[in-house]
Amino acid sequence: MNSFYEELQLIIKQMSSYASFSLGKNELLACKPSFDKLVIIRDNKRIKEALELCFKYDSMPFNGIKDITIALENAHKGIILSPQDFLDIIDGINGTKGIINYIKNVEGNYDSISELTDTLIVCDKLLKTLNECFDAYGQVSNNASDQLRIIRQQLGNIDQTIMDTANNFVHTHHNSVVDGIISTRNNHVCILVKANDKNTYGGFIHGESASGMASYVEPKELIDLNNKKQALLDKEQAEILRILTNCTNLVAQNYHELNNNLKTITLLDVIFAKARWGKENDACVASLSDNKHIVLKRAYHPLIDRNKVVKNDYHIDDDVSMLLITGPNTGGKTVTLKIFALSILMTYSGMPITASSADIGFFDNVFIDIGDMQSVEQSLSTFSAHLSNLAYIIDHATSSSLILLDEIGSGTDPREGEALAIAVLNYLRQLKCFCVATTHYNRLKTYGKRHKDILVASVLFDEDTLSPTYKYVENITGQSNALTIAQKYGLKKQIINEARFLSKQNQSQEEELIEKLEKQLNEAEQLNQELKAKIQANEKLKNELEKKEEYLKNQLDNAKEKAEDMARKYIEEVKEQADEILAQIRNKQNDVKFHEVLAQAKELDNLIVEDNDDEQDDNIRINDYVEIKQTNQIAKVISIDRNNIILDLNGIKVRSKLNKIRKTNKKIVKKNIKPEKREITIRSMPLECNLIGMRVDEALDILYKYLDDAKMNGLKTCRIIHGDGTGALRKAVHQVLAKDKDIKEFRLGNYNEGSTGATVVTFYGA
Repeated sequence: MNSFYEELQLIIKQMSSYASFSLGKNELLACKPSFDKLVIIRDNKRIKEALELCFKYDSMPFNGIKDITIALENAHKGIILSPQDFLDIIDGINGTKGIINYIKNVEGNYDSISELTDTLIVCDKLLKTLNECFDAYGQVSNNASDQLRIIRQQLGNIDQTIMDTANNFVHTHHNSVVDGIISTRNNHVCILVKANDKNTYGGFIHGESASGMASYVEPKELIDLNNKKQALLDKEQAEILRILTNCTNLVAQNYHELNNNLKTITLLDVIFAKARWGKENDACVASLSDNKHIVLKRAYHPLIDRNKVVKNDYHIDDDVSMLLITGPNTGGKTVTLKIFALSILMTYSGMPITASSADIGFFDNVFIDIGDMQSVEQSLSTFSAHLSNLAYIIDHATSSSLILLDEIGSGTDPREGEALAIAVLNYLRQLKCFCVATTHYNRLKTYGKRHKDILVASVLFDEDTLSPTYKYVENITGQSNALTIAQKYGLKKQIINEARFLSKQNQSQEEELIEKLEKQLNEAEQLNQELKAKIQANEKLKNELEKKEEYLKNQLDNAKEKAEDMARKYIEEVKEQADEILAQIRNKQNDVKFHEVLAQAKELDNLIVEDNDDEQDDNIRINDYVEIKQTNQIAKVISIDRNNIILDLNGIKVRSKLNKIRKTNKKIVKKNIKPEKREITIRSMPLECNLIGMRVDEALDILYKYLDDAKMNGLKTCRIIHGDGTGALRKAVHQVLAKDKDIKEFRLGNYNEGSTGATVVTFYGA
């Protein structure tokens, strides 16, 4: 594979990284250009709409969409699906609903995208059933069936009975039980007793501790209970299997709808992955024309850094059948050729291209000969490899084809190479196909100028800096500048001078004059380009200043309107408070004269003090009035303790952080309501404390802080998760809880509360 196709695959790989799930990515990686006119028109219309949607509304959401192909095929064959399969199907249906809602909420006509989303079917009945049967973690829910709910209730009861019996055994035989440890072995609840006493209590021994000093014993009191629990567990698994079977059958009934949805969503993911890449690279979608021309504005190679790349305009009319590009080595001729090739093939693949605008005609095929295609395996030199490719192109090209040839005729004797190149170009002109070629040969430059159907162009070279500019200019031919470039790379001056002398000896007077003229034209064109760049920069600066001025004006107008709106709302709130006070006075103080009440209400309006944030002091002190940012309520500062502030909010004590309030000049309108003495802390509180994986001393520090916070926030109950393990952490937790006077009681968790791996705590006041 030559360098061009490697670059094309690299661009496609970039696009595939924007795909949302594996099917879209794989489909995009396999994407190839089409030469079917109708397909090209359809694909470019889709990508144009998708790119516009990405700029206006961001990309279409594909949340939760996964490759469920195997799950659907298994269900279709009657193979029972796993809970994870059902979760993926649930996510897929919800993702389908998200896609449909996205397109419903956009404004404008996006017929090509809507044509795809309109085929999507939301399997609501299936979704409802699966949501009832499975929770968010993939477990079969109690709501899946009445039978399962009853079984699990029975399991909860038997678990409680087992724990009560085990705890009673531990209490009764505390001299034999090691650290009060109750554990589970082989799905049976056991108690760790001293090895010497393991045969004392009957029952069954389930193993020894690591030290051999203790044994896990299932006393006879627990054997029957454990067996009943195991029977219930077997019934539970049988019921779960029945539920999974029913759900699998439902999926099979919706197989065609789900499978078609998956194919459509894959196509949409491919389209929007291309569009997201286009948005990221500020790309455009080319307009398509029946005329055989190529017009690219500010186009560049997408793999070159946008901050460094030179953007060029390319314009090939219908009157021109051939473009001949000349210029120095490393000057950008090959890159220009690749830009043409990429623009065509990416457009024919339904992809955006890196240009500000583009107009591209239809070709029945694109033949490319770019890069070094030397092959050791096939014993081909660079020249012979080019010839082999050229022979294939000539045999298969038609008058509707586009041909791109890099350094035609190179790699052999210059005179023979020039002759071969001219002969090939003559044949292609007679074929009337469209051709873009690059060359260093002087005879080809002269050949190009001699024919009206050939457009000559060049990439410019800066003689002062001895470096290429990568600027593309039409209607002039460029010099190879091989000697100048050789000088830049440090070749001895003596060699350079002799080479110049020998080169001039071989030049005719006409060729020497042409070279001088082309040099002057290049210098003039460079000055012209610099002038254009400065004019564009000045125009851009002018536009930016005008936009900034308009923006500041709009900001000022918006700020004024917002301030007026806030003031109006504030006055309305205060008046509502006044009306409320007036109603209270009417109801509770019948002996007060009505005109006196009205006078009091009027005085309430006078209590409003305009807020002036610009002049206020940021230091908050006791007795200052502040505004709670989240609710815009006014409160009075009662006390300050570092970053904690105690506020009086309408008679209620409120604890807040300094960063959640701001000082204000507004004042509280006092109401004749007896304040309720209580204190509120503005924060949230988790209902469980997870100590799994911690050392005992580390866990106890966390536990003490959590219990303090729970009491401060008025929690009634909470759960401490400590796990089973060796039982050391559970014992330490229970010792702390037993000493806490604010705790009413604590117990090990039920079946659905973490069993012996968790402790449920109840505080006084619950």
